Amino acid sequence: MKAAAKAGLDQFLTYRMHVLNKLSDRGISELYQTKLDITLPEARVIASVGSFGPFSIMNLAKHANLDKSQASRAAEALIKRGLVERETSVEDGRVVLISLTEEGRALYRKVMPIARKWNADLFDCLDEKEREAFGNALNKVIARALTHDD
Repeated sequence: MKAAAKAGLDQFLTYRMHVLNKLSDRGISELYQTKLDITLPEARVIASVGSFGPFSIMNLAKHANLDKSQASRAAEALIKRGLVERETSVEDGRVVLISLTEEGRALYRKVMPIARKWNADLFDCLDEKEREAFGNALNKVIARALTHDD
């Protein structure tokens, strides 16, 4: 019997990625809450809009890696706090875009260093060659998942 056929759940890529994702989310979520008094979805909205925005809620959800309802709730909470605002798209008046306010841009400048440090701390257990190999392997697996149709 092949080793892959004997693999337990703890050896499945999707299981292991889910564990890593949950552990990472929990850790950075606590940092955002403690240091900035924002939730992880709110931080993702700020980071996404600050890096690539403005966005419609649908595109925001995609870029922030949130479902549409999470992105919408996070954006609403940030609007109430004056950190993001709604504006009508000049290209399509039916589309509402979410953009950062001046206060939101100031928060963005605080969110990104926390994210960068968290990311660096996670990868600190790998040497440069391992980080590069891991990044390349992830890119290949992601590309395969995007084209896999079974």
